Amino acid sequence: MRASRCELNNTFYAKIDRTKILVDLPNKRIKIIDFNTISTQNLKRIIHFASKQHLSKILCNCDTKSFETFINAGFNSEGKISGYFKGNDAFCMSYFINSDRKVCSNFARKELLIKECQNVRNTYAHQKNNLGYLIRNANKNDIKEMIDLFSTVFLTYQSPIYDEEYLKQTMNDKVLYKVAVYNGKIISIASADMNKENLNAEITDCATHPSYRGIGILSNIIYSLESDLKAKGFLCLYSLSRSINPSINFVLSKHNYNFAGRLVNNCNICGTFEDMNLWVKNINSTSF
Repeated sequence: MRASRCELNNTFYAKIDRTKILVDLPNKRIKIIDFNTISTQNLKRIIHFASKQHLSKILCNCDTKSFETFINAGFNSEGKISGYFKGNDAFCMSYFINSDRKVCSNFARKELLIKECQNVRNTYAHQKNNLGYLIRNANKNDIKEMIDLFSTVFLTYQSPIYDEEYLKQTMNDKVLYKVAVYNGKIISIASADMNKENLNAEITDCATHPSYRGIGILSNIIYSLESDLKAKGFLCLYSLSRSINPSINFVLSKHNYNFAGRLVNNCNICGTFEDMNLWVKNINSTSF
């Protein structure tokens, strides 16, 4: 195994046989990056490596051709992202090393929330900006204020959004950050993590200051992100939302995202491992 460590967020890339993986220590998981030539034997070696590292979950967004290989190695599909690979589907495959991590708590309550979200599906209308805030692309001068807002909203988070260098490195080229500014102060943020090779983007890093919630600011930022991504030629948008947080799930459903699965105990957010609901939207022929 060869490894190269990234000190920014205590993660590192490694290769097991010829398969590239991301070892994500804060979230106690491995993400398989390259699955094109993967075999069942190769997956067994990755499982063994993860166990030795005291990690408890392995993830991969694989294509249709590789699906059976993952199933044969003991993986399960937790969701499907329609159009992830330039219009072709991806399956969210997971392997749980620790049996405790595969337990979805409060299942009935989370299912009820999804049913309630379906009642408001595709009802978003561009909301009037009565407050007078400005939505714009973030720039490097915003980073310290962005970190302050992230720190206010999230006790812990799955990616290093509190790290100034990480935000500098990802801003604009890989991640499109948008902010809502009111009276010179950033009051809400959302971003699109862009996979330019496969023409998909993850809507993520959604945070609104507690004093400004409930008036549609985040919905309008997402609308702005979607407009830019559609203009850039992206085909597929998806988002992983906290399954216990009604507001973001309602927002995504209103924007016509489809509920497409639940990733159990997927990441360390707000101080504990949480289930993440998967929402998917194809924008190549969608008007919004």
